[in-house]
Amino acid sequence: MTKSLDIALMAWEAISPAGIGAKQFASSEAIDPSIAMPEDFTEAQYPPDLEYKFAPYEGRKFLGPKGTRTMDRTTALAVGAAKLLYEARPFSESNSERSGFIVGTSTGSIRSTSDFTRETFVQDRPFLVNPALFPNTVMNCAAGQCAIWFKARGVNATIAAGRLSGFMSLQYGSMMLRRKYADLLYAGAVEELCPQTAWAHKKLTDAGHRVNVPQGEGGVMFAMERASDLIANGENVRTKLHALQCRRYFDVSTVPTQQAINGIMQCIKDTLERVQLTKEDIRFVSIGASSDKLVFEMERAAVDAYFGSNHPVLIDVIDKVGETYSAAFSFKLAGLLAHPEFQNGSGSQFGLVLSATHDGYVGAALVSG
Repeated sequence: MTKSLDIALMAWEAISPAGIGAKQFASSEAIDPSIAMPEDFTEAQYPPDLEYKFAPYEGRKFLGPKGTRTMDRTTALAVGAAKLLYEARPFSESNSERSGFIVGTSTGSIRSTSDFTRETFVQDRPFLVNPALFPNTVMNCAAGQCAIWFKARGVNATIAAGRLSGFMSLQYGSMMLRRKYADLLYAGAVEELCPQTAWAHKKLTDAGHRVNVPQGEGGVMFAMERASDLIANGENVRTKLHALQCRRYFDVSTVPTQQAINGIMQCIKDTLERVQLTKEDIRFVSIGASSDKLVFEMERAAVDAYFGSNHPVLIDVIDKVGETYSAAFSFKLAGLLAHPEFQNGSGSQFGLVLSATHDGYVGAALVSG
């Protein structure tokens, strides 16, 4: 038996199509899509037969003009979420060397990389490009800018793991805290909505692998700290991260057979056994948050088979945020934390955040509120 993780999630914030901030994310009030439409939106650049969920957020207005003139949307979403979280759970200047950022992504800003590369072809000479835009093409730009903006001199990492990027940011943050390389970490993930991601989504839809749900975007961050330190200082820890489990549980050639579903069930079992919990202890499971119909059906089938008659409350934020790919796991966790019954129920409420991928990897996070 593995000891429960000594990790507290003291605050979280999100910028999403549901609005700006955790409270807006948890609200049931829908945002008018026309309000969220970005100023530079050009309909001809996007596939016409898809729906889009933009976040009602403009980085320059939210963050101010200083330092945002050349900032791309991926970085703006990350810094914006960090700003909200810093206001909710700040670190002191004296502790800045023990505070840091971990940002999950897949490619960084694919729009910045694509546009910058295009400039090298369309300019009279390939080097006649704006050098101020080059930093946006680097994958760790968002995490680096977050550290610069808030003067965090501790751990700074960028995690690229596709749909499991949000999970891996939590796992890396947990390791850094448990090994005492840091005292406070802002960990999460970010994904922007741009023509490049929209056309990639369209290609997969045409291939028959996905259902036609809106393409979304957003950034989510969680304040991670050692629970034992907070309790020793007299703080009330409401939300704890107990276990993180991830490995390759099935072979890609078995999708979507029972073997793949059994692999997801085994991940659930392994996660609960790490802290000696049973399926009767789990009241909530957050799944989906993906336009990938096959993966969603596998996750749902595994949950139904594993929990049986003791079925937990299922949470899926796909209608709220759309397809957010790199940020999907983080939004799943946000969906669990935002659920009113999870935080307001009597006694400890255990929830599981579950995510499977086509290549056989399954990640699960066990949280109590």
